[in-house]
Amino acid sequence: MVDDTFYNVYVPQVNTPQGGRAPEPSRESVSQIREAAFILARAMGQFRVHERLVRTAGVKLDRAGAALLYVLYTHGDSRVSGLAELLGVDAPTVTRKVQQLERDGLVAREGDAEDRRATRIRLTSGGRHNLERVLKARRAWFDRLLDGWEEPELAAFALLLGRFARSLERDLEEDHRRSS
Repeated sequence: MVDDTFYNVYVPQVNTPQGGRAPEPSRESVSQIREAAFILARAMGQFRVHERLVRTAGVKLDRAGAALLYVLYTHGDSRVSGLAELLGVDAPTVTRKVQQLERDGLVAREGDAEDRRATRIRLTSGGRHNLERVLKARRAWFDRLLDGWEEPELAAFALLLGRFARSLERDLEEDHRRSS
């Protein structure tokens, strides 16, 4: 975590006027952020980025499978309905992907202790191993992208990007609640 001293030295400050509202961001700044976000979204979502990572990791795993394994890795075992909500897809889509990953030995189904009619999906040791290899490849890729950055630059970027990501996540969650 970045302390206030760092933040005040390396992150430009905006003085809030008497009324308590921050000034409107400049159109140029917002335009630059929008452009960078577009480039990031396009690049990170490209099929070839995923293919490069799994090739580097030495595993065979499609994007949907990697996303499902990652949700299990970060959230723990879950019902299909919970996975569907976390992934933003419908339950039949998750069911088909779970069946494939189960055949590949990457996930397993277990009875739900709270509801005997339901099953929970869990990551197997093979699934964890494959995902950790992909995550290691992704970390190495990010390390290469950020090579040459000074620590103050990295800390400021992490702070501001994290803040933007939280704003984005809140906005998407609010939109989801309104549309449900």
